[in-house]
Amino acid sequence: MRFLSGQISRHKEKLPLLAGLMFVAPVLFFQAFRHSFPLGYAGMFTLMAELVAGAGFGLPENIPHYGPGGIPFVYPPLAAYLFAAAMKMGFPTWAYLRLAPALFTLLALIPFYYLAKELLNSKLAGLAAIVLVAVAPAFYYTHVWSAGIVRGLAVGLCFGGLLFYVRALKDFSWGSFWLSGLLLGLLLATHWMYVAFAALFGAAYMLTHWNPRHIKTSLGILLTALLLAAPWLGFIVSRHGLESILAAASSHRNVEFLTLFQDSRAALAFLSENFRHITDNLFLMLLALPGFILLVARRQFHLPLVMLLVMLMGEASFYSVIVAGMLAGAFCAWVFRFFSIEKQQNRPLWVSGGLGLLAVLAIGLSAASGISQIYRYEPEIDVYSLKMAQFVREETDPNVDYYYIGKINEAEWFPYLLDRAPVIGIWGSEWKGTYAEQLEIMIAMRACQNDKDWGCMQSLLEQHNANPGLLIGPANRWLELEIRETREWEVIYRDERYLVWERR
Repeated sequence: MRFLSGQISRHKEKLPLLAGLMFVAPVLFFQAFRHSFPLGYAGMFTLMAELVAGAGFGLPENIPHYGPGGIPFVYPPLAAYLFAAAMKMGFPTWAYLRLAPALFTLLALIPFYYLAKELLNSKLAGLAAIVLVAVAPAFYYTHVWSAGIVRGLAVGLCFGGLLFYVRALKDFSWGSFWLSGLLLGLLLATHWMYVAFAALFGAAYMLTHWNPRHIKTSLGILLTALLLAAPWLGFIVSRHGLESILAAASSHRNVEFLTLFQDSRAALAFLSENFRHITDNLFLMLLALPGFILLVARRQFHLPLVMLLVMLMGEASFYSVIVAGMLAGAFCAWVFRFFSIEKQQNRPLWVSGGLGLLAVLAIGLSAASGISQIYRYEPEIDVYSLKMAQFVREETDPNVDYYYIGKINEAEWFPYLLDRAPVIGIWGSEWKGTYAEQLEIMIAMRACQNDKDWGCMQSLLEQHNANPGLLIGPANRWLELEIRETREWEVIYRDERYLVWERR
């Protein structure tokens, strides 16, 4: 007992972090053990890893099928190399796709806790931030679903790089300087969307903690990161040129904020969509809003400024949940500090105690809301998907292309599983500069499907000169009847989930 007491006393500084990790770990890993297939989509990432492994860890020149029709392999490759190494060591592909995202995300919460603690000077703020963010659906489906084999790794590198960046600016040390440069350099080779967030976060910190010496430190860290990533960046630029990189930088609505001042209605729609991940969870919003006001009142402008900046980021709006979690942590820390002061001074505790109870209740209800949604998630693919894909690979022309009629997340898997190119697809299209166009077509197709109107879908295919040799869709009665009536297609495969048609 004395030993246990001594260990607790020795590590009491880490107890809030351990408590937070123990609470969220079952949530992060629950679906990984519940299902045999991963949640979400990661077909292109899996194909990238297989290409790297097949090339003996050389960098392949192209990624087939995605784009659609193939794209240059300019995607940041670090996560693909880790996955390829796991493949070479015999780790099952589907197990990696289920487990690695949860593990990467859990590890990412460690630097996230210390980053919140560093910025808000409170262990309680870090604990509240971990709990609120880790179980927020927007954060979960971005990092714990199968695409987390890249994004879960990226968010951890991002948090770690920012943690040591903040420490280097607050109290310079060469250790923090080099660690920040190292982690941000690895981030450059993992996922560029997180590089944009890190840049906004770091610039906001430098501006709100202005000191001319910080410019030198920030530029030094940036140069270190660029030098670390330079061999790979130089290689892909020499091989593929700058066009793909520039196209990707402007995709995913990343530059849409530049047009906000031209159309006030579009600007409001853009901003409200980015706020949606917060406003959808009333309890998170009730904690984050007073946290925002509290920090502004204290003239601690960094996190409020970051929140305003991420509202201008395109499809990276899930970052608003990350910042909201830290703002909520700031408010929770203030509430319990206020309670502690009132108690020490023997004042009536009904006000501070009531606030504390409400804060705990809001955290619990916010977490419960997120967990209830996470529990309902189901994999996009199953054994029927693999069976159908095997048929297409073995029984159809290797050069035939296809159109998939179904859910967008499910469709992302099929260029990889079928080893065929779709005629329409957003995945990888950012590297060809056609992301906005492909997204618009897919949204229009989805509207036709919701209306159960094959004629509408056929018209869109003809309008965009898409002439697939195969149609793949769910085994829906209405769809089969409408396609059959055209007399242009013949069913060549049928099971409980799928129908495959070949053009006559």
